[in-house]
Amino acid sequence: MDDPRLVALGLVPPPPGQEKREETPDATASPPLTPEWQPAQQSQYMPPPNPFSAAASTIPEYPDPFTSPPPAAAPRPAPPPAQPAVPSIFNSPSSPFSFAPSSSAPAAPEAPTTAPSWTSAAAQNVPTAAPSPFTSPNSPFSVASAPTSFTPAAPTVAPTTKQDKKAALRAIEEAKKAAKLAEENAVKAAKVAEEDAKRNAKLAAAQAKIDEAEAKIAEREAKNAEREAQKEAKRGKPAQTMAPTPAPAWVPPVPKPFVPPVLTAPLAPARPPAYLELMATIGKHPAVIRMDVRFGLFGRARLELAPIGLALVGLRTGTAYTWNEVKEVQYNRGRLVIKTEADREKLVKTKESTTLQPYVEKTTRALVVSIEGATEPGLAQYVAKVMQDMRAQTFNYHATSWLEYENALERVKGDFSESDDPFVPAVAGALFAFIFVAGLFTLPVIVNLLSDIRPPAGSGAFVIQPRSSWLDVRSFVMAIGLSALLTRLVLRLGLGLTALSWARGAARGWHTSGPRVLRIATRELARLLLGTSVAAGALFLGFAAFAPSVASTLVIDSSGLRDVVPLPIVGIDKKWSEVTDVQKSQGPGRLEGFGVTVIFSGGRWITTIDHYVAGGTDGQLLKAATSWWQNATR
Repeated sequence: MDDPRLVALGLVPPPPGQEKREETPDATASPPLTPEWQPAQQSQYMPPPNPFSAAASTIPEYPDPFTSPPPAAAPRPAPPPAQPAVPSIFNSPSSPFSFAPSSSAPAAPEAPTTAPSWTSAAAQNVPTAAPSPFTSPNSPFSVASAPTSFTPAAPTVAPTTKQDKKAALRAIEEAKKAAKLAEENAVKAAKVAEEDAKRNAKLAAAQAKIDEAEAKIAEREAKNAEREAQKEAKRGKPAQTMAPTPAPAWVPPVPKPFVPPVLTAPLAPARPPAYLELMATIGKHPAVIRMDVRFGLFGRARLELAPIGLALVGLRTGTAYTWNEVKEVQYNRGRLVIKTEADREKLVKTKESTTLQPYVEKTTRALVVSIEGATEPGLAQYVAKVMQDMRAQTFNYHATSWLEYENALERVKGDFSESDDPFVPAVAGALFAFIFVAGLFTLPVIVNLLSDIRPPAGSGAFVIQPRSSWLDVRSFVMAIGLSALLTRLVLRLGLGLTALSWARGAARGWHTSGPRVLRIATRELARLLLGTSVAAGALFLGFAAFAPSVASTLVIDSSGLRDVVPLPIVGIDKKWSEVTDVQKSQGPGRLEGFGVTVIFSGGRWITTIDHYVAGGTDGQLLKAATSWWQNATR
């Protein structure tokens, strides 16, 4: 059997019975084709055609696409008459849900009057998309690009001058800093609220435990009271056989009313003081001026100056003031005196609650300018002028006050460079060592002479008092304080202000010549010479530490033993009747080679070893004490 596709292409003649193809009204007759060859006869070995299948024995005939002309286009049907549209949100031209094409859409091209030479069927039957919410240009659900009817915004004018650019950058930076500060405050407030909530929860749990314990105690007391009442009732009745009382009827327990738990809302976080925010703002100002200051003996802080105010930042706390709150700035003998008056709030606790009470804070602070750990009193007057200009809102970096301050800083380093001579630290060290050794042996003798107490002449009494030596720690402290004061005084008289300039520069570590050990020793020596207040305090405390030695002086006579200065609890005031024994003790280094020990009944004892005996020797004291004790115990 021949392939129908070959027959359709005209390469193979059709089988018998199908030579004549169907005529179409639109197709033109084509001349018959004369085949050049004849198909072979049906082979006897081939299977016969299937008589039950029409498709197996019938081969459709198709027009030749290369030789047959295309069919004529069918005339278009006349369009139906236009009907009036019902008003709706889907056909209104101003509605956003309109699916009809807009009035501004281009008109459809008219059909050509003459047929083209050849047009494919696919081109003739072009499908047109029906209006839908996704294709209409006025629909809010349209995925096509809708025509824009808005007018573009006016372009932003970029800053042209340098000042405008700096102002814009500064505004951006300040906005970022303010946002960061607000975020930090929010985080802190959240943490405080969380801690308060935890604390309130713990307090509530503790209160619940206390209430439970009190309930148990009340129940126990009620049972005890009931038991006592029953006992009293039994005692009051006559001793006879009592009829057993019937058991009370069972009463169902009364259900307790439901009490909803009381939820305590966390307390609102306390609002931080306003001066803390002002202090943070001053510290972040781009034109802030920072300098170290000292107040008192050991107080250290950092002074920050800005156009909006001043801040005093300490190691743990701080404060800040605006220039309107600063009433006066003065210079007095190397110190910067600042008087302020500001509105503050303090926490006041009452019986009902805790409230914030406003008050007016009036303070006066005396500060000394410090450079790298060493004070510089000469800079106080220049800093005072700078602060006065800032307070008057006339300060700038080209003003006279600021230029004088910078020149003063340069003169400080210049004066140290001129006085940095290796001869100065050598003389200062030698003088300090000499005065220290002399004071170490002289000061104990002076203390002993000042605390020496003599008994009245002819009274027969003895005085036992302790003696100080150079090995005492108190003598060592006094010697350091005395040597520091005298060395500073000698250098000040001999070298003038040059000695102080050298000492301050050496204390700051500006002395760089020589080995490291010598530089460290020079720096510590300079700190001792500059710390006049500390040296004077050490000398005074050393003398005051010998007061207990004076108070422990004993007087021994026929009436007993007692302290010169009566002290409660630790003092001694004994009679001879309370003494249990008087012994001779070995005392190497004593004048007679032995000492005297008196033992009391409570186990307490005193001795003359390492003490000074006034009014006689150890032998005379032993003889007199033994006689007084024996006479009192007979």
